[in-house]
Parts: sequence; C-alpha cells; structure tokens
Amino acid sequence: MIFGEIESFVSLMERVIKPFKKSDKTPQELLSTRLVSVFEAHGVHRNQIPNVIGHGLTLHDVSSDERLLEKLNNEILVSTCNLFGINRDWLDGSSEEVYSTYNFYKYPQKFSDFLSGLVAKSGSDNLDGVLLTVDKVDRGTESVLILQETLGHINNKPYFRYYLCSGWVFSYWKSRGYIAASVAICWKNQVYVRGLYLDASTVSRYASGESLLNFGQDGIHFPNGVRWYAEDLAEVPEVYLKNLDPEENKFGLDAALSLWFQLNNQGFLDTGYSDGTALKKFSDAREKLA
Repeated sequence: MIFGEIESFVSLMERVIKPFKKSDKTPQELLSTRLVSVFEAHGVHRNQIPNVIGHGLTLHDVSSDERLLEKLNNEILVSTCNLFGINRDWLDGSSEEVYSTYNFYKYPQKFSDFLSGLVAKSGSDNLDGVLLTVDKVDRGTESVLILQETLGHINNKPYFRYYLCSGWVFSYWKSRGYIAASVAICWKNQVYVRGLYLDASTVSRYASGESLLNFGQDGIHFPNGVRWYAEDLAEVPEVYLKNLDPEENKFGLDAALSLWFQLNNQGFLDTGYSDGTALKKFSDAREKLA
C-alpha cells in the first residue's frame, strides 16, 4: 500500500514538472532563415535580396522568414549558392562545410593560374585579400588566405564573395615559403593582401570553411586582430622568419631560406614593388645563420 502511494506521488510530480523541463531538441532552423543569413553575411540586407537575386521576389516576400520560405524554389537556392560560393548541402542543412577551400600548398603556379582566372573575371580593382595567422610558433594551426571579390554595390555599399585558400601551417618552413609566394603573386597582380594576427581558434574556424564569414558590408576589413604587412614575407627576412619553428639545429630556418631562394629564382616572389634589395637582405640572413 505504501509503495503504491509513493509510486502515485512520483507519477504525479513527473506530470507537474514535465511542462517546465527544457526540451532536448533544438528548434530546426528554417531554410529561409539560413538563406537570409547568407545574404547578410556577405553584405546584402534582407530588404535588398530581391534587387540582388531577382527571381520575382518582392519586399513583401522577404519581410519575414516564413513568407520567404513559401517562395523558395530550387532556382533561388542554386542562384544564391552560385553567387556567393556557398555549399548547397550546407544551405540545405545536411553538411557543416559552408565554403569549399582551395589548397595550393607546394603549387604556386596553380595558385597563379587560379588568381589569373579571378582577375580576368572580376578585375584586380574588385579583388583584395587578407592572410590570417597566429602571432606565435604554432604547428597545429592552419593559416588561411581569404580573397575577397566585390560582386557589386547597392546604394554605394559593396557586397562580396570569398575564396578560402588554406592548407598552410604558418610556422612550418615549407608552408612559409609557399605562403610568401602566394602573397607576392597577389601583389604582382595588383590584388593587395594584408596580414592579420588573430587567435588560433578564430583562424582555425575560418580556415576550415565551416564557418559563415559574417563580415557584412565591412568585408575582410574588419577591425579585429593585429595588422601586419604580408607582402614583407617576400622581401624582409626578419618577417619571413618570424614565428617559424626553427626545428633541430635550426634546420627549419635554413630550409626556409633555401626555399626562398628557390622560389625567388623561379620568379614567384616578385611583388612588383621591390626596391631591389631583397636578394642581398636574404643572402645576408643566410650568412648570419651559417
């Protein structure tokens, strides 16, 4: 009898408490909500979506996520993904990868060809970039070069597309040489790349391609981080060797300098703005290291 009363009491309390418990299930994000976030992340306000994407959308259609959801079709989704370089599977909610990433590690000529294609399509005036790295020796964090394409303007304010080039560990000597070459190739093509030191978690998040680049109308010129001159990687040995893992018996430093001379002889380190002293500076740095 006593156990039956206890069981009844417990059952009653569970019914009372249950409505106040938080659900373990998180609300599923609407496809239209995710689509609006894509536009806003790349510099397009919700109310400007019809002007950018077309497909018969009106201001009324985009006034709420629920109304927009009713109007979405495959053509709108495909156009959005093609415009901003977004992975359709991510937009559909079935993948963590927002952007495809490009890996040109050890292939500076392929990077040059890739950049030439972008310049031919958009013009160098509509391209610039930022190299995100950590300001310390860190063999566990990949750096990322984000190239930004200005797609157009709405009321004199730009909106963008991004290209993520990763696969480089900035503190590793071989990566350092090929990063320097990529930055120099950009400058040679009048695509100006600046450097930015950020914390490791932020750099890794952007390098993975699994984070929506929510830079808005500021694009890559956001105020976070510590700025530095990325082009100096190709021209100033102190910058080229900074935060490089020296490895045993300074092998990393020596190998990095040897790679610099190799890439320089191949023409990959010409920024187009050199004062002609880089070769001597790097020769002096190698002699000092010996």
